Amino acid sequence: MMVRYVLLVCVVLTALRLSGQDVLRGIVLDSADGSAVVDAQLGWAGEGVAAVTDEEGRFTIDLRNAGTLLEVTHVAYRTQRIAFPGAKGLEAGRWEIRLGARTILLAAAEVRRPEPEVVFQREDLHAADLFVNHDGLWVLAYERPRLFRAESEQGREILRDVRLVLLDTVHTELASLPMQEDVLGLHHDLRDLPIVRGTTLAYGVSYHGGGLRLAPFPLEQLDRAVLPWTDSIPGWVLGTRKDDVQPRVDHLGHDPVMDSSVLVAAVLDSFMMQLFRSEYKYLSGHDKVVAMDLARQFRTDPEVVAGYMAGFDRNIWFKPVYAPMFVVDDTIVVFDHYRGRLCKYNGELRLCGEVPIVHHMARQGRDWKGRIIQDAATGALYAEYQRSGQGWVQRIDARTGRPGAITRITHRYPEKVQVYDGGVYYIHRAQGSLQKRTLYREPLR
Repeated sequence: MMVRYVLLVCVVLTALRLSGQDVLRGIVLDSADGSAVVDAQLGWAGEGVAAVTDEEGRFTIDLRNAGTLLEVTHVAYRTQRIAFPGAKGLEAGRWEIRLGARTILLAAAEVRRPEPEVVFQREDLHAADLFVNHDGLWVLAYERPRLFRAESEQGREILRDVRLVLLDTVHTELASLPMQEDVLGLHHDLRDLPIVRGTTLAYGVSYHGGGLRLAPFPLEQLDRAVLPWTDSIPGWVLGTRKDDVQPRVDHLGHDPVMDSSVLVAAVLDSFMMQLFRSEYKYLSGHDKVVAMDLARQFRTDPEVVAGYMAGFDRNIWFKPVYAPMFVVDDTIVVFDHYRGRLCKYNGELRLCGEVPIVHHMARQGRDWKGRIIQDAATGALYAEYQRSGQGWVQRIDARTGRPGAITRITHRYPEKVQVYDGGVYYIHRAQGSLQKRTLYREPLR
């Protein structure tokens, strides 16, 4: 008990002495504006750091081992060594120290955008198309285009000596397979499985046991029963029905159990529809009678029949309606660019809200091109733009419809732009270059 009492007395006496003349209190201020300097380090020269200023610039330092010089340092201020005047030489027992800001000269540095990552480049093959899913990156590569083709195939890129290549996440080749016929392009079904469109057949592709397998089926089945169906939600398969003549797009929900379909949303270009219906005025008297007879037979409007009779899709004013549909977190979203609205539908295919969109306004310029793409890994939506060869990808908030961060694509005239897991993939070949068409990847902002 006596020992504990003696120790307690020593601790109390030490605390009393430190709170008195053996303790120096002060403040460190900016010499320019008098503001507090936070996290300044103080210590006796050669003894290391003894105190650090708080948020008000104040410090407390022990004087029992006081030296003759106090060193004050801070990363943003010039280091000072100040002669200590002694505790009796301080006004009101407090030391006020002022530091001057220092200028840090850095070497010149060039800030440049990182170069796009080369994903697929071959000396013998061009990259023609791409698709990314959970298996990896699918690349449709070809040796040369087919120069001679039937009149019905004019305007379509037909590829010869085609090879389908599968790359893994670090862009190493996992497998490849030569196609046995000329190829038109690479597609995918609603399960995100790749499909190759040939000139005579379509081919479903799968990866098993380190190799690729092809399952051929008719092209008519591809266009009628596969490509129109783009996504699904519980209980429904979702798809799009496009009219090649009338400026209208219908989005449908199909119940596979009941084998029945319902209309989710119809999007039309009202201005183009007026031009479509106005074709009736230019029909001859005989053709108008025919249009009225057909309208009664099919229970529709004579002006609608007239648009088909006149072949409105060959009109110089005709532009196909672009109104894509996506599923984001079990909500169906439809982009109605003609009304400037993003329409949302719930799991029962009922409209549950609309928000305005403005990103499509950028596409109204003469040389603008744009479309909406979805990141299959994250579900995020992006608007892809091109103007005079320059491409951009901009995030679109599916909840508010507002455009977000925008990424400028490095190479001009990018082709087959896709987004996957926060990166933008595209094909590019420099004009006038002997380099084959190359597949690149860049990170999104």
